[in-house]
Amino acid sequence: MTNAPRSTDMKTASMILTAQDVERLLKDDSADSRVNVLEKVTKHYDANVFAGREREVAEQIFRLLMKDAVIRVRETLAERIRENPDIPRDIILHMANDVDSVALPVLESTTVLSDADFVNIIEASNDLGKLMAISKRPTVSERVSDALAETNYPQVVTSLLENDGAQISERTLDNIVSEFRGHPGVIESMVERRSLPITLVERLVTEASDAIAEQLSAKYNLNKEDVRKEASSSHDDVMLRMMKYDITDEEAVALVRQMAAQDRLNASLVMTALCRGQLTFFTAALAHYAHIPIANAHKLIADKGEHGFRGLYAKSGLPDSMAEAIRVILHEVKNMQATDAVPGSLFYANHLVERVLAAAGHRDVEYLPYFIALIRQNIARH
Repeated sequence: MTNAPRSTDMKTASMILTAQDVERLLKDDSADSRVNVLEKVTKHYDANVFAGREREVAEQIFRLLMKDAVIRVRETLAERIRENPDIPRDIILHMANDVDSVALPVLESTTVLSDADFVNIIEASNDLGKLMAISKRPTVSERVSDALAETNYPQVVTSLLENDGAQISERTLDNIVSEFRGHPGVIESMVERRSLPITLVERLVTEASDAIAEQLSAKYNLNKEDVRKEASSSHDDVMLRMMKYDITDEEAVALVRQMAAQDRLNASLVMTALCRGQLTFFTAALAHYAHIPIANAHKLIADKGEHGFRGLYAKSGLPDSMAEAIRVILHEVKNMQATDAVPGSLFYANHLVERVLAAAGHRDVEYLPYFIALIRQNIARH
């Protein structure tokens, strides 16, 4: 008894795909009739009821109706098949190049088309609706994002930036800043993205407008005026406070190179970074000054005998008079990596001061008061 309904369904499905049905689709002038047949066929096709010849006939029906003169028929087909991963590519590709009401649902949802297909559609189309539909897909690859960004449509780029499922390369993000610096809406959407390359954040700080400054201040819990004063020394201070404390070696090296190329890398910035516990940035900066890979600098700094650090510091060209104070602070920053203290927090700064003072003891370490002041500046910011 339980199998009876399925037998009936199978029989009904078989009856749908007959030569008479195809003939009716070819000759019947009623759009309603074609839509009714289409809905039945797509229902069984989606349920994998058809097999062999029946499936081929169903696909031929789709190919027939994707060229139907009545838009409503094509719209119905698009709506019914847009999420099916088994629809033949030629059908989906044909519909993706149809009028917007047919193409947009397909472009937003289909998983049948490749990145190359989407790039071809983007490069061949001036249709804003289709470009927007592609930009809103659940996932967008870097290759497709590159093509969308190159259209230079602010609406499309903004939509792409607002899509958390879009993968956008650092190169493309950098190009967007260059091309759309005069379009606040685009840059504001970029600032709101979950994660930005640190080099791009540094550039945004440098080029911040009032609107961008407000967004950056809200996102990174900063004073808006500090962000706006990018031409003064506060730029370095803002940049350090915006920097992630789990920055990778690759990010740190890229940021150091970018800042050095812009004459923004200086001894004061490097020392302030150390006082805030930003050890990766500090290491990348010393590696840059010493002209060695960051991996080598990590090993030299990790040397427990501290001969490694002394050699690295000497090669970096930083002031000799500050070497001992920096050595003491570096030692305590490394020790605090094993604690629960989070760099940049009030707790971290207070404990770093305590540790540094205890390590120095009664020794008169040159420039140590200066570095203690730098650490306490961090306290004042929180």
